[in-house]
Amino acid sequence: MSSYTRRGFLAASAAAAAPLILPRGVLGRPGQTGANDKIVLGIIAQGDMGGRLMRPMTTELNQPVAALCDVDEERLEAGAAWVESELGHEVDCYRDYRRVLDRQDIDAVVIATPDHWHAVQAVHAAEAGKDIYVEKPLNRTIAEGRAIVDAVQRHERVAQVGAMGRSLPGVQQIATYIRNGELGRVHRVECWRGANPVGDNTPDEPPPEHLDWDMYLGPARWRPYNPEVVHYNFRYIMDLGGGQIRDLGAHVLSQVLWFLDRVNEGPVRVSATGKPPVTGVFDNPVELDVTWEFTDPELTVTWTQPGERNGDGVIYHGEREALRVGGMTGRNPSTEDHVMEYEPPSDGVDLREPSEYRGDLPHYENWFHCIRTREEPNVPVEAGHRVATMCILGNLAYQLGRPLEYDPVTERFPHDAEANRLLSSPGRGPWHV
Repeated sequence: MSSYTRRGFLAASAAAAAPLILPRGVLGRPGQTGANDKIVLGIIAQGDMGGRLMRPMTTELNQPVAALCDVDEERLEAGAAWVESELGHEVDCYRDYRRVLDRQDIDAVVIATPDHWHAVQAVHAAEAGKDIYVEKPLNRTIAEGRAIVDAVQRHERVAQVGAMGRSLPGVQQIATYIRNGELGRVHRVECWRGANPVGDNTPDEPPPEHLDWDMYLGPARWRPYNPEVVHYNFRYIMDLGGGQIRDLGAHVLSQVLWFLDRVNEGPVRVSATGKPPVTGVFDNPVELDVTWEFTDPELTVTWTQPGERNGDGVIYHGEREALRVGGMTGRNPSTEDHVMEYEPPSDGVDLREPSEYRGDLPHYENWFHCIRTREEPNVPVEAGHRVATMCILGNLAYQLGRPLEYDPVTERFPHDAEANRLLSSPGRGPWHV
């Protein structure tokens, strides 16, 4: 193991024998940041998203990183090597995220782990007094989402969900157009995306030495190691990810609810049909059609995999106009020129943010800004929870094979004991919220 990772691993080994109760001094105070107005970061997970988030935050936005964490030693070493090469300093490394939360010098953490870890780590981070950037989708179960929201509010943390499209200028421009009533009342929204992939029949095998497989699974049900499941492909295992509807749907549906000014609402009924895979290790439906119904006012949102059209996109059906929007997965979208050139009336709604936000970094900049000011970020955890709930409801209706009536206030299924048992997951071992 290289020298720049050994130091952190030795510290982690010594700490492993100590109690895992977080000391009182770790609890942060609202408005607390690092010296010289720098926000000292800990990055939990060094895979595709962990590296993609760490690099612009530390280089272009000039925020320091003090610790990295990953259960895969090879990925951890690669992250540490990048820090040493590009930032010019060593960094402490851990395979247990709790060691990052123990650090009193760390102001905020980036949680880029697979979906099944988000709730446990976000709740622990809030309890440790850390501000939080957590990748979308926020939660794996509805109960997990509510636990995150409660913890963030109770400990007065600034938590941003990584649905970065909400911070992009093009998305804000479309939101401004729709919020000013240019479509009239929107009564139906169609969303589509490509089919879920089908996995191969790779057999289970012993996990590689560089990967702590038990820690990778964490709160998820135990399953034997399979190289087709780990890392990126967790998305296509229902207990770990949840398929395209949870992965990319978290971007699309986040914008749908925001455009229509319904970010803290939820559907009252959901129905779904799907085509399960007939081979391979993935268990998400290859094809999936979901319909959510809202009231006060009435709104129908549909999700289709695969749609009749290629790629991904959305059509907003309003009383005056139907507006098609493409490219809704975290990048600036495409739509009609008259929408992108629209200027709201002087007494209208303008959701466009200040131009000092740079390039494709505004979501991160918004988080750092809110850590300093203690304002609410662009995608707070309540909004992230409501979006994840829609995705979860779609999968549950597919799994149960029938429509579900849902109460978005109590967050339960009235008179449906079977569905209510699926609102939460017991976790595994110490990993539960």
